[in-house]
Amino acid sequence: MAATLLLADDSVTIQRVIELTFADEDVTVIAVSDGDAAIARVEADLPDIVLADVGMPGKNGYEVASYIKHSPRLSHIPVLLLTGAFEPVDRDKAKDAGCDGVLAKPFEPQLVINRVLELLGRRSAAAMPGAAAPSAIPVPVGDWAPPEPPIVRATPEERPLDRPAPGRPLERSAS
Repeated sequence: MAATLLLADDSVTIQRVIELTFADEDVTVIAVSDGDAAIARVEADLPDIVLADVGMPGKNGYEVASYIKHSPRLSHIPVLLLTGAFEPVDRDKAKDAGCDGVLAKPFEPQLVINRVLELLGRRSAAAMPGAAAPSAIPVPVGDWAPPEPPIVRATPEERPLDRPAPGRPLERSAS
């Protein structure tokens, strides 16, 4: 049986990326463009997991997560917040909302798949009495930080000719 993922993000591009990311997985994606629509769809469809953008119109991702996690009928639904790479995450707000993690956009599709499947697995394992939790270690919101960009240094042979070595001015020909 396919799991249902509710995506709440006002970016049509992100909606399409998530739909394509889960096209080959056993996950049905329902996309909405604002937090108010997300809450209405959560109530109507009871999705298996929710991905909510922190900066969307209507209710933001924190408010959507808080609504879900503070409702006895919905609190079992995992919620991941989505944030831009340069958009600060309010860790206290995320923790108070009860969200299950944060993903920074742009993200690697396989990372999103792995995180969603991990949370779906943990939830279904928790629903079965006596079942063991998955061995993956969840990343608490408080320990989340944006990924550091890799530092790539070119050797002199690989450095483009129009770029000087670090610390040296660009020499221009007088033509």
